[in-house]
Amino acid sequence: MVFPVNTRSRIVVDPVALLKREHRMILDRLMMVETAMSPCSVGHDSATQTNRETIHELLEFFAGPVDVHFTREAMLVGSLRRILGRKQEEQQQFQSFLDEHRALKADATAVLRRLARKDGQDAAASTACGELRTVTGALRALIHRYRELIVCEERLLFTLAEMRLTAEQRRRISRRMLQV
Repeated sequence: MVFPVNTRSRIVVDPVALLKREHRMILDRLMMVETAMSPCSVGHDSATQTNRETIHELLEFFAGPVDVHFTREAMLVGSLRRILGRKQEEQQQFQSFLDEHRALKADATAVLRRLARKDGQDAAASTACGELRTVTGALRALIHRYRELIVCEERLLFTLAEMRLTAEQRRRISRRMLQV
């Protein structure tokens, strides 16, 4: 949804719609990681150098640039906290979203480091297959957690925002989000 702004004919994007579009982009990137990990592209439980490089490049997004999305969601959370003025236990629900953002980024960074170490090892090393399985398991867990978080955010956080935020509050949040 787009809100026209009276002054200087600027258009402000609905913050929830913006975050939902970013979620779709994140889900697409997760699917690309899964495709690069798939048995068809990996073959015999061991990734080729090209697949590891592709996974590494795709995963770099989750260790860095995803911060823009996380910052925007934190803005929405902060605004909802102020607007709703909820009790402490309800505030903790909001905080759990932000905590999960930090944990996901840390886990993505850890998997990237493991991939970098694996890339630097001799391909014939005896632990290569075991290490790759560990990295693959960590990647699958990371993908699963991202998907669960997105479902939870859209079902709880975004629904609450759509129900409770006025058009003016959405405009203010949107302006701040677009500055990130």
